[in-house]
Amino acid sequence: MVADGSRSSSLLASIRLLIAHREVVTSFARRSLQVRYKQSALGVLWAVIQPLATLVLFVIFFGRVAKISGGGAPYAAFALSALAPWQFINSAVSFAGISVINEGALLRKVYFPREAPVVGAIGSNLVDLAIMIALVTVAEPFLGGRLGLNLFWVPLLAIALIVPALAVSLPIAGLGVFYRDVKYVLPFLLQFWMFASPIAYPLSRVPAGWRPVYALLNPAVGPIDGFRHVFALGTSPDWGLLAISLASGTLLLLLGYTLFNKLAPEMADVV
Repeated sequence: MVADGSRSSSLLASIRLLIAHREVVTSFARRSLQVRYKQSALGVLWAVIQPLATLVLFVIFFGRVAKISGGGAPYAAFALSALAPWQFINSAVSFAGISVINEGALLRKVYFPREAPVVGAIGSNLVDLAIMIALVTVAEPFLGGRLGLNLFWVPLLAIALIVPALAVSLPIAGLGVFYRDVKYVLPFLLQFWMFASPIAYPLSRVPAGWRPVYALLNPAVGPIDGFRHVFALGTSPDWGLLAISLASGTLLLLLGYTLFNKLAPEMADVV
């Protein structure tokens, strides 16, 4: 089928279209996973090695040198519980943000929903997230974390992570087709986002009155802090902050989709 760039649809219509083309989305997810670990001797083990290597650096520089407290848990348990969800966001946005450009040759020849490569790239990173959650579940008791029945909230927290990842990836992927500088700016954006999130430091460092604003401006705050509550502290997530982050992430997703939708009709001509 020849590429048809014309489209004008709502978010719900696009969701229905993606469901109708779910085999295409699955194909992009599988391809993204294969490309990510192609010719890699360790394969998906990198999903374990990366957060563990980062954990060592965090413990040395933030826990020992900067002497940042773990907010009620040993710093190693505190840091790992936040690094797992952050690793998902970082990897998902990194690959999804350039997914449309990477599928440029296919985009010019065949019609498929323009969101499909983005959703597929994020979906492929759910495999890594599952591996990291398993790692955290096994490692936390040895690091001093406290696990309990609150682990049942992990699927909800995973969904809350997908929302900001998709919200940021869509506009980046769309703009990246027209402005190739975006892929060079993306690593700096992600680095800034990491330090603007409660990963190396506890949320208690933010004054209580400013925490709702913090969660509103950064939709990753609620789910990352929720992972920390569940895995390191053995308590339920802060539902207020999680709700604010979900609302903020959903609004950002709507805005990001609107921009992506406006750019989509011209993508095949430019990519």
